[in-house]
Amino acid sequence: MFVAAIPYESEIARRWWAISPGSVLPLSNGGSVQIIFVGYPGGSAGPDVRDAVLYLPCSLCPVADGELQSALPEKYVGDVEFHIRTSDWEAHHHHTDPRYNRVILHVVLVCDRVGSTIRQDGQVVPVCSLQDLPLAGLQVPFQQPLKGEHVWACHRVRQRLSAVEYDKLLVQAGLLRFEQKVDTFVEQLHSAASIEEHCLYDTCLIPALAEGLGYGRDREFFRAAGLRLVGKTQHLPEPLGRVLEPSPLDVARLRVLSRLVAQWRTPGVWETLLTDAINQVPTPSPDKSGKVDMSAPLQFLRDAFCMLGLSLARTDILICNVVLPFAAAIALLEHDTLLYECAQAIYMQHPGLASNRITRMMSAQLRLPEEPRGSCQLQGLHYIYQQTCREKHCEVCLIGKRDV
Repeated sequence: MFVAAIPYESEIARRWWAISPGSVLPLSNGGSVQIIFVGYPGGSAGPDVRDAVLYLPCSLCPVADGELQSALPEKYVGDVEFHIRTSDWEAHHHHTDPRYNRVILHVVLVCDRVGSTIRQDGQVVPVCSLQDLPLAGLQVPFQQPLKGEHVWACHRVRQRLSAVEYDKLLVQAGLLRFEQKVDTFVEQLHSAASIEEHCLYDTCLIPALAEGLGYGRDREFFRAAGLRLVGKTQHLPEPLGRVLEPSPLDVARLRVLSRLVAQWRTPGVWETLLTDAINQVPTPSPDKSGKVDMSAPLQFLRDAFCMLGLSLARTDILICNVVLPFAAAIALLEHDTLLYECAQAIYMQHPGLASNRITRMMSAQLRLPEEPRGSCQLQGLHYIYQQTCREKHCEVCLIGKRDV
């Protein structure tokens, strides 16, 4: 008797990527899930799919003690994990790994055990078995799509706008992200206003720099370390990945943070980094276009971090995401128009940040011929993703709402 071979997870993945938006899949408990967006491929560590958008009844995602919030379908954004068997979740120790606490759907081929899939935080995860699909669906080869390619609103807008018009939209989005970060720092500074002024700035800036060192890594651990350095009692969480110590890369960045605080303690990080780097650098004369060249203060900032042993790529991330928005927030509080304009000008003229997961997938989503080169436009991709694209709110998207 011929027995069909059980496919590898890669074959299950190919079938997942072939699902069209709007498709409804059965769940092992008799319910169903509607796929709004299949998400993006995960990295080498962690879930197989990132940021999938699904409609699930709340009753299918109860907390561990069985409490139900509602039976009405709600939109969820989270991760998806593939396995051949349901029991592989425990066999791979995902039930004890916090990196899998954003998983909202467990896609398997064989349900080989009774019981729920439970995350490390106690949340129950719905299970979808490919064997529960209709026979006709199972006969479709994994590599063939179930339907034609879905066209999103931004795809149609992309066809109508010129490259210059599209670039202006991304610049607008980038400035909105800059203002968003500025507002966050203003709120943090207001909430800590009882601290003496020169200490207040460093108390807010150092944890932000620490968290920036952990972007794409273990942000919670790095921010906690930064808070400890400014004297705030803070429990240091265990490093991600079921390890007892941070990775060598994280250790190197923590050493940079330690050197930063030690070397710039007097007169302070704010005074050393921002006052000297921006306010004391002579403002160049405007060129014929009226634009001020900010390459000199930018180079000053880059040198300050690189001399501490930080790479240029990570330095630029700190400059665009932390240093410049923080400077603009201080400028608003101190009514320093020149400082605000200088910080914003450096941000807009910054030549570019390293490519990352979000900029790559947003460039693909928006069908750009290549990733934008300027940091402001790249930050614009992050803004669109965080504000609307992550949950696929196309009707209010900066780009998608132009599809009229």
